Amino acid sequence: MTFVQDLLPVVVVVVVILAGVVAVALAFGARGTYDQIGRSDITFDREAPRSTNDLRAEVRAFVEARNERRIARGEPPLDVEAEVERRLTRQDG
Repeated sequence: MTFVQDLLPVVVVVVVILAGVVAVALAFGARGTYDQIGRSDITFDREAPRSTNDLRAEVRAFVEARNERRIARGEPPLDVEAEVERRLTRQDG
């Protein structure tokens, strides 16, 4: 056998070992990377930040529209502030 043929098994073993070490190093280095795949600002995998002021404005608009319909039907008007607070504290049943 020639010198190159004698070195072939050694080279193959060394390359396989080095590839294994690199693979393990990359696996530990990218530990949290796979958890982030598919996540962005527009995905629904997390709780959306809640703004009390935006929620209050939406509830107020709902209560005011309801109040206008009550007045149009001839019913007594609601106390808008009290109704907004009641709905925000979930005391509406």
